[in-house]
Amino acid sequence: MPRRTVIAASWRRSEMWGLSPDARPTPVIADIASADPLLDAARPILRKAGDELADTATALLLVDHDCQLVSRVVSGIAVERALDGLGATTGAMFAEEVMGTTALGTPTETRDGITINGAEHYLEQFKNLSCFGQPIVHPATRRLVGTICMTEVSPRSNPLSAPFINGLVTDIQDRLLDRSRAEQRALIDAFGRAAPRRDIAVAAIGDDLQLTNSLAAQLLSPADFGTLRMLAAEAPTTSDRIVLTLSTGSTAEVVIERVPGVRDAALFRLRPVESPAPLTFSSTTIGPTTPASVDSTAITGESGTGRSATALAHTGTDHLYVDVAGSLITGRRIDIPAVVSAARELGQPLVVDDADMLDDRSIQLLHKVITQPARSGPPIVVVTGPPTTARPTVTALMSVCRTRIDHPPLRQRSGEIVSLAQQMLTGIDDRLDLSTEAADALVSAEWPGNLSELRVVVDHAATSTLGRAARHVDVDDLPAQYRTVTRASRLTGREQAERQAIIDALDAANHNKVHAAKALGVSRTTLYARIRALGIRS
Repeated sequence: MPRRTVIAASWRRSEMWGLSPDARPTPVIADIASADPLLDAARPILRKAGDELADTATALLLVDHDCQLVSRVVSGIAVERALDGLGATTGAMFAEEVMGTTALGTPTETRDGITINGAEHYLEQFKNLSCFGQPIVHPATRRLVGTICMTEVSPRSNPLSAPFINGLVTDIQDRLLDRSRAEQRALIDAFGRAAPRRDIAVAAIGDDLQLTNSLAAQLLSPADFGTLRMLAAEAPTTSDRIVLTLSTGSTAEVVIERVPGVRDAALFRLRPVESPAPLTFSSTTIGPTTPASVDSTAITGESGTGRSATALAHTGTDHLYVDVAGSLITGRRIDIPAVVSAARELGQPLVVDDADMLDDRSIQLLHKVITQPARSGPPIVVVTGPPTTARPTVTALMSVCRTRIDHPPLRQRSGEIVSLAQQMLTGIDDRLDLSTEAADALVSAEWPGNLSELRVVVDHAATSTLGRAARHVDVDDLPAQYRTVTRASRLTGREQAERQAIIDALDAANHNKVHAAKALGVSRTTLYARIRALGIRS
């Protein structure tokens, strides 16, 4: 194990990703279109640096925030051959989980500059190289935009590489800041042309700037800006029109217009519309599925998605409720014929919660009751897990219900998370509201516990906010593990869809990456790379 703590920690992470020191990973090549702003800022700096490094037997490697190689400058045949042999080509992934300890992947992980001498590389194939790498942080947004390193064929890194690379990082950051100021001016000009209208709310959202006229300021709460920023990042090249649910629960028609020449920025024109119904936790009804005699409903979804609340609301106040999970915990046996008979005698609907936890015989009895003539059985509501993970007897039970209501997991409802959180806050204290930073953090979380987990987080945040006699919930009021805004909140629509497909595959495979990779038709190495690139917590 290496002596330096930072290197030892990187080796442990590499081992956790399943890498072995003698591995020779196949380079994972990905699209680098998202790196255009970094490349625009870095090209003249790298060109000048290449002239200064001529005939020095060194190379400069630049990766983007996803640790994909976007540029390389080589000054020497030996180092060029070494890099070619390692697959260091444009688009190649150099994240730690793909290539182990390097001066590209490790600084990206630690957010700090580091020298890595030959023997400190985790993979044997890199041990003839020594490097110094430094992250590049955008001066305006404070986000990591890339990492640059100098590498050479040598057992130890040249001590002059650190000041040289640090100088390049400063120059690239200065150009990023200049570009950011130019983009801010373009966004302000676009807003200035649209804002004078007094009959419509106008907002302009950029990577590090947000502007509103008076109507938009009245309509939008701080929490809504996180949603608008997501829409700005994935807006089409011209314009689009959508209906958006705001954090207050009200609805607005929104026209989204891209600002030419400004990345991840858009102009929003918002007009309030009358909402047909208040926001609820239920989802779209699918049905009828297969004709049945008894009035029956299957309500599906992961635990914590609000499926039980929907079942109880569906049947009203008078019903017979069977808690299968609770009965299993206490050791009580559930007699399906007896509870069906009791519901029939009472003349009340029967709700069977966590019905998928019943044994197959009990599920078959429920199936029989539902398919009987209408006069023979009471209305029945069965609550189960998602159809995609159900065993055959449960799937058959769902299929004979007249109506099915599927509850998507919260991670598939990112556009509603802020509204749901604000509703919960209002229920605790109607003076509380979410800050933009807190809303961004909530949107970027994974939410494996769904609405139940969200409520725990909101309760914690409300307690913290009220405890300091404040009314705005800040990101520091959230539990510590929810305070980080991940790259997931900045993905494009296509990337969001890819991210969700990978999450669904991991869920279906019980988080076995080998099985998930096979289901997706990709290699395990590719899956690891996309998990990191898309900000998926594994």
